Amino acid sequence: MRGTIRIVCELLLTAVLLNQHSNQTDMFCFRVDKDSEVICTWSPIHNTWKTTEYMFHLEMKSSSVHSNKPLRIPTLLPSVALERKILSAGKCYVAWVEVNNTQLTSLEFIIEDIVKPQPPVSVSAKTDGPTNIAIDWTKPANLDQFVSMQYELQYRLAGQQNWSEVSDDEVGVHAVGYVLEDLQPFTKYEFRVRCGREGETNQKLWSDWSAVTGAMTEEAKPVGVLDVWFMQGGPGSITLLWKPLEQHQARGKIQRYSVNYTLRLPDGEIMSRANITAYRNITLSETTQLVNVSAYNSVGATDPATLNLVQDQLPVLNITVLNYNDQVRVCWVTSAKTMLGFVVEWVNMNLPENPPEWKKIPALDECMDLKHDVLQAWIPYNVSVYTQYQIGLGRPVSTIIYTKEDVPRTGPQVSIYNISQTSATLLWENVPLSLRRGFILYYTLYYVKNPQEDWQKVPNISSALNSFTLLNLEPASTYTIRMAACTRIGEGTKGPHLKLKTGASHIIPWKHSILVLVTLVVIVLCIIGICCFHQRLKRLVSMLIPQWCCQRIPDPKIIRALLQQNHTTPKHFTMIESDPEIIKVEEIIPEIMMQLPLEIRKSSNTEDMFRPNSPTLTEGKSSNAEEKFQPNSPTLTEANSSKSEDLFWPSTPTREVDNSPQVSIHSHKEFALKPISTEFPRAGRTCNISGYEKHFIPSAEQLLEDEWQLDNKAQWLGLVESQQ
Repeated sequence: MRGTIRIVCELLLTAVLLNQHSNQTDMFCFRVDKDSEVICTWSPIHNTWKTTEYMFHLEMKSSSVHSNKPLRIPTLLPSVALERKILSAGKCYVAWVEVNNTQLTSLEFIIEDIVKPQPPVSVSAKTDGPTNIAIDWTKPANLDQFVSMQYELQYRLAGQQNWSEVSDDEVGVHAVGYVLEDLQPFTKYEFRVRCGREGETNQKLWSDWSAVTGAMTEEAKPVGVLDVWFMQGGPGSITLLWKPLEQHQARGKIQRYSVNYTLRLPDGEIMSRANITAYRNITLSETTQLVNVSAYNSVGATDPATLNLVQDQLPVLNITVLNYNDQVRVCWVTSAKTMLGFVVEWVNMNLPENPPEWKKIPALDECMDLKHDVLQAWIPYNVSVYTQYQIGLGRPVSTIIYTKEDVPRTGPQVSIYNISQTSATLLWENVPLSLRRGFILYYTLYYVKNPQEDWQKVPNISSALNSFTLLNLEPASTYTIRMAACTRIGEGTKGPHLKLKTGASHIIPWKHSILVLVTLVVIVLCIIGICCFHQRLKRLVSMLIPQWCCQRIPDPKIIRALLQQNHTTPKHFTMIESDPEIIKVEEIIPEIMMQLPLEIRKSSNTEDMFRPNSPTLTEGKSSNAEEKFQPNSPTLTEANSSKSEDLFWPSTPTREVDNSPQVSIHSHKEFALKPISTEFPRAGRTCNISGYEKHFIPSAEQLLEDEWQLDNKAQWLGLVESQQ
């Protein structure tokens, strides 16, 4: 039962396959030359259950009905080979194939008509001007010479995949050559040719294509203009750049370039330089204003490309960048209306020394797409937009772009700026451009005390910062620190490790606050005490140290200038002569002095007595000197009420006329009188003495309190000789 079901299924499947194959008439029989065997092929039937067995039938067609004895050839392959001897020339044969007694396909043929020609031979090409190429070939040898042939020609640009075809109608019958026209100058082309019997419609009976051959057209005068631009060179120079012409514009081999330019000299004069031959980009002065560049081949030159380099025109207003589908759209806004266009320039920031790329945009366009085939992913580019006018350029407006972003490949390198017991100030350098792979938005700081513990982190540190103070650290502890940079894609690889150790704490934390509190209380109490006992403290200090120590010491230059202004010299500044003059005084009538009127004694003073030219020294006023220094003398009494400075700093003397009788006084006692300055300040002027001087000048009270001075005032004043 199962075997019967299997046979039925196979028959049904075979019927379906045959039904699908019955509409196909793809049997093909051919010969490679006039004496070779006949090969017939057909499309196979794909049966996965078992191998298909084919039955090939061949019968000579003598009437409308097949003969009774056809040639039967069983085969497992979808092809058979028939020997030439079993076939007759000029006869028509019918061939068909059956599978399980079901006919698949059939074909009628004459053996002379199924000869497949070989490809044309000796195919060659030669140029015929800058736009023409002549192609020649030879008829295949496997056919009789009297057989008419038709040909097809195909050509293409060298290196391309698609072919352009010249049909057999255009080539013509019996043709052995063809001239291609309207080709591009100085361009290499490839060709191939095939042939078939005249009127043959079955493409399978056409020959295979001949071997590919090529030829290049001749040169022609170049067309178009160069695309010229510039970049900043070294100090005081620019580099003139231009793109090579495309092949269809060059129309030959460019042999040289001619550069004409004008530049402004330091004195403002314009100088022109012409016909400078260059083979690549050249360097010019930054004062260059206008350049013209032409390209030359063996036939001629292009029209000059002009570029005005004066950058004093209006720039674009702003630039916006939009990323989408791995490409960048750069747009700008401008207010000018009379410009020639725009120049968009982009530079790989990882290779800033390389020349920039640029593209010129028409004035009507305000956007440009930079695709992934122009810009590399994860690489930063500096994009600048220039406005181009007839009379110059506008200043560039620039921005940085990425066609595609990724996470940074490393984090910042961290270093220590300052460290204390509980904090550390960290510094870091920016991640190198080549490793950023996108715009860094913020940093994340990681630190841990024990490597076995979880890392603590400080997120969202602004990318504009390059330092951070880490607080609340433990004293005398070692920390491991790392940083990571983040883009809009995510956080990148963490940077190198940094180990730091905080300082040791010498105060227990809970005692530290107590110490601070006590210190503040003591400071407040000291301030209150100073405010309350200021006067007492001042008096106590004055008792312990001399008063002059607290006074300001005058500048000797100021004092000297003041003394010179007053035209006087204090007595205690007068130099004592080494050899004082000795004057003998003889006292004859000492009682006379006592009888003198009090007014005369008051009108006399010590300075008048001791003047070298004073008559009172020799005429009896020496007694006034003795009275002058008596304890009960009115002069000393008056001195007690005056300032101590007045004893040694004379005031302006009163000019009174002394009409008292002149008394001559003679004494046997001799005394040495030391000369002192007799210059007195002018009337109306007083001398000021500083506190520092007061320290060295005794006061009147000090003179009166000194017992020796009181007992020996005459000797101390030099009025009498000392007792040896």
